Amino acid sequence: MLDRATIEKFFKIKDAIGAVEFAFKEYGYGRTQMPSKIYLHLDKYAGDFRAMPGYIERLKSCAVKWVNVHPENKRKGLPTVMAVIILSDPSCGLPLCIMDGTYATNVRTGAAGAVAAKYLARKNSCVVALIGCGVQAKTQLLALREIFKIQEVRLWDKDKAVCRRLQKELQQKNETYVIAAHPKECVERADIIATTTPSRKPFLKYEWLKPGAHINAIGADAKGKEELDPRILKNAKVVVDSWQQASHSGEINVPLAKGAISRKDIYADIGEIAIGKKKGRIGKEEITVFDSTGLAIQDVAIAHAVYISALRLHKGRWVALV
Repeated sequence: MLDRATIEKFFKIKDAIGAVEFAFKEYGYGRTQMPSKIYLHLDKYAGDFRAMPGYIERLKSCAVKWVNVHPENKRKGLPTVMAVIILSDPSCGLPLCIMDGTYATNVRTGAAGAVAAKYLARKNSCVVALIGCGVQAKTQLLALREIFKIQEVRLWDKDKAVCRRLQKELQQKNETYVIAAHPKECVERADIIATTTPSRKPFLKYEWLKPGAHINAIGADAKGKEELDPRILKNAKVVVDSWQQASHSGEINVPLAKGAISRKDIYADIGEIAIGKKKGRIGKEEITVFDSTGLAIQDVAIAHAVYISALRLHKGRWVALV
């Protein structure tokens, strides 16, 4: 068994990036299994639970993540997202590890954004805009630092205290920070934009974007959520992590349902690009979007990597389950 504090000591965002890119490639090659997310909508409690099983053949690992999203938890002093992952041996079904999945969820989402930006953003990207300044914004920036030389970070959140807290936590000497008064001010100079809000109304406008901008659309992770002006999706190169998931619960779900876009407007999934089946960015001025819903195979890859490292480092607590 592995708790969050133990995992955080030896598993870093750089490790997560490698694991997530491997998962995307295996998905591209068709060597994974990943049933659709199962949702329990708990309207009475303004939240939901999701069960996410997955299997990666080359890792010989199966896992399931039980994760909640309760936006009002901030008022209770609890994380808005919490999770537990069970890692199992596919050859016999033996549970190998029960681990905290909250940290894994945070770092794998940040890592997915970095992998997508590696293929879709301009190589010389140096200005990052973060719309929404919670935990996911933090991991987006930490992961992007592993790929790009960031010079300027622009922040916007409806709560400016949250912006200031994130700046205090993350600022480095070689980075300039700007707390914007409006989302337009935040994004208009940005090379890479990460949106991590729970919005159900599109707020990021197409005309605000500079040519060549890349967007990691992270916040829309359930039916009815959306952050981007549909004109962005209509005019950009749109890449999803999974068509099946994104079409039902990602950034593209509402515009698809309304007929504002269609499947032909979706260029590829990230696995196809990671294995070279389709090209990523091909022009300096094209606008690119990565619609990240979070895949179970990302959690499998992270859980496997954490487990192997824990065995090597003799971390965790042994408990007999069978």
